[in-house]
Amino acid sequence: MASHDQHPLPAGPGPSALALRREAALSELMATQVEAGARTDDRIDLKTIWRALARRKRTILGVTALCTLAAGVYTLQMTPQYKSSALLQIDRAAQKVVGFNAEVEVDEGPLADQLQLRTQIELMKSRSLAERVIDELGLYKPDAPATPAAPPAQVKASGDGPTDQALAFLGNAWLRLRALVASPAPGDEGTLSRAATVARFQQSLSVEPIRNSRLVQIQVLNPDPQLAATIANAMSQAFIATNIERKLHSSIYARQYLEEQIRQTKAKLEESERVINAYAKDNEILNLGDKGSAAIQTFVDFSTALAKAEQDRIRAETLYNQVKLNPESAPQAVTNEAIRAYKEQRARLEAEYAKNRSTFKPEYPAMVAARAQIAELDARIKTEVNNILASIEGQYVAAKRTEDQLRSKVAGSRSEVLSVQDRSVDMNLLSRELDTNRQVYDSLLQRLKEVNVMAGITANNVSIVDEASPPLFPANPNIKLNLGLGVVLGLFLGMLAALLREQMDDSLKNANDIEARYQLPLLGLIPFTRPERGRKDAVALLAHHEPRSTFAESYRSMRTALQFSTADGAPQRFMVTSCGKSEGKSTTALALAINFAQLGQQVLLIDADMRKGGLHKMLGVVNDRGLSNLLSGDRDLDASVRHTTVDKLALITAGPVPPNPVELLAGPRLGQLLEKAQALGYEQIVIDGPPLLGIADAIVLGNQIQNIVLAIKAGGTRKESIKDALRRLRNAGLSPMGVVFTHARNEHTSDYAYAAYYGHGYSHGERPAPPPARPDPPQGAVPLPAGTRVEPTLDPYSAT
Repeated sequence: MASHDQHPLPAGPGPSALALRREAALSELMATQVEAGARTDDRIDLKTIWRALARRKRTILGVTALCTLAAGVYTLQMTPQYKSSALLQIDRAAQKVVGFNAEVEVDEGPLADQLQLRTQIELMKSRSLAERVIDELGLYKPDAPATPAAPPAQVKASGDGPTDQALAFLGNAWLRLRALVASPAPGDEGTLSRAATVARFQQSLSVEPIRNSRLVQIQVLNPDPQLAATIANAMSQAFIATNIERKLHSSIYARQYLEEQIRQTKAKLEESERVINAYAKDNEILNLGDKGSAAIQTFVDFSTALAKAEQDRIRAETLYNQVKLNPESAPQAVTNEAIRAYKEQRARLEAEYAKNRSTFKPEYPAMVAARAQIAELDARIKTEVNNILASIEGQYVAAKRTEDQLRSKVAGSRSEVLSVQDRSVDMNLLSRELDTNRQVYDSLLQRLKEVNVMAGITANNVSIVDEASPPLFPANPNIKLNLGLGVVLGLFLGMLAALLREQMDDSLKNANDIEARYQLPLLGLIPFTRPERGRKDAVALLAHHEPRSTFAESYRSMRTALQFSTADGAPQRFMVTSCGKSEGKSTTALALAINFAQLGQQVLLIDADMRKGGLHKMLGVVNDRGLSNLLSGDRDLDASVRHTTVDKLALITAGPVPPNPVELLAGPRLGQLLEKAQALGYEQIVIDGPPLLGIADAIVLGNQIQNIVLAIKAGGTRKESIKDALRRLRNAGLSPMGVVFTHARNEHTSDYAYAAYYGHGYSHGERPAPPPARPDPPQGAVPLPAGTRVEPTLDPYSAT
């Protein structure tokens, strides 16, 4: 560096460095894309919501802890309540007063069964049953007898003026209205107190059926466990007693009603019998009871006999005609033993005759005798058949004669029946009325007997399965449930508060939004890194002291992206700036300078923020001279360059704060300084520029540097600030070459593969071994760090 003395900075006005280079200005198409990207930011998806909740996890946890604490305090302030339960079984029961066959049975079917069970449950919740238990246990204890309420006091006017009188009138009207609305009538305090007791008693009582069963559970909540069990058992006993009493009252009423109806029906039955008997005497109608009148019975008997006679005659006539056509085929002839014997003898003789016919002639005496015997047998058979035919004919004649006689009898009795029917029309009406009265009387009498039997039996469809016992542990408050509700409510309110804070927070929180919203390439994603405890070095020096840390790897990846940003590699001059302060521009500038120095290049780091420069503090050098001295002509370059602890890295500090930083940056000395630095062998010049907003320093400096890297703090830089900064650059004809996203956490990026590979940060307790020394790269080559694999790709932001 001794040769620096031979190259002082030239003086003179030179060309103006503020001349705008319009070829580098943003085109109208870029501006349109930026606005379009800003409009697409309004779309919110599930990933955006999840990242927002992850960023606000402290808010969510804080609100959840507060709600859980509030639920715990509320639970501890509650009075413990003990729950005691009694189990009842309610069987199906149906009380019938009159059981006519035509009556519709409403207690059949599952729906009616559910209605009956629900009715019993509502009866258990009734006010009358509650008052009965309260009276039995003496739970209502009025402190003092009710006294008439005192009349409301009158408001007296303080003066005689109309205003005072009007105020007094309004005050008295208000007192009377409050007395009418809020105060009970005289003598009603005791009623209100008892009603309040009953209401509290019903609130502490719950009656719930057990699903798919006829079991009902009575549960009582009370601060006293013994009293809770006593009330539950008293409720069970009182409900059973009330049910039995209701049945007894029903039986007594049914018996009285039936007795009265039986007396009335009996009188009607006796009157009907007297009337029908008198009518039968007057009209000479002989009634045989269930068989009807005598004439009708005679006609029925003759008709039955006639039908039977007709059947017999038809049967005999059919048999006679059949036998008459072929007598020998008659059943009597077939079964007759004599005819069968004659036919056997004739068959035997005919066989012998046929046998002898081949030997003897027909005139042979033996043959003639055989023919005579056969003829005699035929005559005997015919005689027997004629006798059978005569017998069948006699049966037919007798059946026909009997039929004719019965037919004449039926005809005679028919006329008599018609005559009796004409006279018994009214008799039938009286008989039907008598039968109806008798049926009603029998039904009422039978039902009265059933009611008398049931009245003496105290049958009950409700039974106690399990009696209540004093519980050992309180049922309320439920600490787990209350705390769980507190946690759920806290999570809900916390997420709501987180989303509200996220909507109110205008900062850029996701790396994907940089390219989508502002159409700018993402050069680097720098993770949030805390300095090691006990060390006073700047975080940027981790790139030098701990080259294997996540912090160093991220800047090494950014250096690689810069090397691929142009066709000629990384720009020899570039400036790192930001929208405001504390956004990581100085750390980025120093870390990049260290990374380029690790490639073996001579790197010059310039702190161009002459208002609030901080690189001298980060590198531990004094700031008595620097850039402000160089630009004002007080120092030469050789006297202002400072060596650092990083090999091949030189620093020009900001220097004393000048009164006019903008005028110094706008002058020609800065361009001359940069050209001289390159002439002295500095291959890479990294400039830590001032912020873009609030001052014009960065705009003036950017017109001379052209290559600008914009540092954006994750979750810290507002979107409006970025928009304003880009507008200022666009108005000045400048465009950033890329963006570095600093202070990034896992929730600020969706590149989970990156986080999984590099982890969540370097563990300071396990310091890695220093990297092995690498030989200097050949002249003109751009070396890469060990282990770096560079492949042709269209994505210049991939981590190496």
